[in-house]
Amino acid sequence: MWESLSMSEYDPGERRRRQQQTEFAESVTGTVEATPNRRAEYVELDTMGSPRSSDGSANKRRLSLEQTLDDGATAVEDTASNQHVKIEYDAGGFSLKKLLRFVGPGILVSQALLDPGNIESDISQADTSGYKLLWLLLLAHILCIFVQSLAARLGVVTGRHLAQHIRQQYPRPLATVFWLLTELAIIGADIQEVIGTATALHILTGIPIWAGVVITAVDSFLFLYIQRLGVRVTELVFGLMVTTLAVCFWVEMVLIKPDAREVIKGMVIPRIPQGSAVQAVGIVGCVLMPHNLFLHSALVGSRKLDRREETREGAIREAMRYFRIETAVSLVYAYLINMAVVVVFCKAFELMRAEGVAYVASLAEGANVLSHVLGNGSKYVYAVGLLAIGQSTTMTGTLSGQYVTEGFWNMPVKPWQRVLITRSISLVPALIVALTAAAHIDLLSEIINVLQAIVLSFTIIPLLKLQDHAEVMGPEFAFGRVARMSAAFLTLAIVTLNAYMVASVIPLDSPSMYVALCAVVIVYVLVLSYTAAFPLRCVWSRRMVVDRAPPAIRWLFGRAALAVDVGAPT
Repeated sequence: MWESLSMSEYDPGERRRRQQQTEFAESVTGTVEATPNRRAEYVELDTMGSPRSSDGSANKRRLSLEQTLDDGATAVEDTASNQHVKIEYDAGGFSLKKLLRFVGPGILVSQALLDPGNIESDISQADTSGYKLLWLLLLAHILCIFVQSLAARLGVVTGRHLAQHIRQQYPRPLATVFWLLTELAIIGADIQEVIGTATALHILTGIPIWAGVVITAVDSFLFLYIQRLGVRVTELVFGLMVTTLAVCFWVEMVLIKPDAREVIKGMVIPRIPQGSAVQAVGIVGCVLMPHNLFLHSALVGSRKLDRREETREGAIREAMRYFRIETAVSLVYAYLINMAVVVVFCKAFELMRAEGVAYVASLAEGANVLSHVLGNGSKYVYAVGLLAIGQSTTMTGTLSGQYVTEGFWNMPVKPWQRVLITRSISLVPALIVALTAAAHIDLLSEIINVLQAIVLSFTIIPLLKLQDHAEVMGPEFAFGRVARMSAAFLTLAIVTLNAYMVASVIPLDSPSMYVALCAVVIVYVLVLSYTAAFPLRCVWSRRMVVDRAPPAIRWLFGRAALAVDVGAPT
């Protein structure tokens, strides 16, 4: 079967050497067979790519893989029927009724763009730049629609989410680094969400922040019960929480009566006020969240597609179309909410400056600002919205941690067990940091944003790289030339912007700091280059060499791949 994948004939000696390497590769990566659509599937390895025993389990693994591909399940493998939405394929045109069956994943993903950390960023933007960066906020959401659609595309086409692909395609040490970085990003987001929820409870009830943190940790476990009610109920609950935030800020936007002309100018005229470059880059970084890519690629697996041979391609293309629409609508909805936050506080700060009243532009003081401008009741409206989105983003952040941990470590546990374990991994450290650093939330948010920017670069590269290979996506869904060039430009732009934001927050007040910064940049570039250059397993496992790479890369990784024949599997 492996000979059928070869692209040329060899002499007997060469063929014998290739056959030995191929037999070893089969023992490591599993048996590879060509499906009817000429796509080379691979059987997943044991944890982080370690080979399993050869006592017939390979056939079981292959059968399990085929069943997974047939029913379209990804990370959501719960046996309960209410954990999936079955989608029947028809070759007709657009249907609003069918679109409603796809609505849900985008709503959960959009909440990361509205978490307390982003609300604080909106408040800071209103204070430093006014309405002038609304166009950039819109552009960042449009970019997010494109990137999130790619994450959904990966899950729909392959039947696996991003964390599973990284575990299967990258060496164990590099995959472990990916997992650690992603968990740090999730923990950082959890810190902001937990403190934001605790702040809302403090405004509503007057309890201390630390008590609100503890309450948030306890009531977050209500998500265990919500999940048991089914995927549609879960999506409905989160949708209601997002809508609660939207109503709260839209009501306050109507009451505060902003200058509509300035709002429109801010949305359509590109301009960056002097001294706001770092703020501008931070807006993009706050919208593109690395754990959101893992989450979206997994959530689309809750829709079971008709993957029979005769309908597979049509069903996948239909699902991608509907998910693109659902993602676009959900993230435009998120933009309108973020815009409302910026507009409300822009007008509030203008009124306070006109009165000569001092104020603090922060999440905790936002209630006092609105209370001074709109009356005492407005701070409770603000707190209700903050409580709703803080609680829901804490839950979705933990759901991201669940999929990330499952995908990287292939944890064979029951749903309630895996939620408990992964929640402990993500939430407990977040609570510890939140309890000890709540008084320094502004500095903490800045550090977390830098961490998110670093992790995003290590997430976007595998996401785009996986979709460039026919061995992963299938020849009919792999990137074409234009898409490949666009993906390369997008990757370069995101990495450059994130590197600028990281460098801008490092205090360069001594020569040693310059040296340290140069060292960090060099390491950062080298690791990213290695991530981008390393050949995926499904590419080099065919003949143990990289046929498509430039000569230098082919020589380097070809030698590394051939070394597998005498060493431990990578």
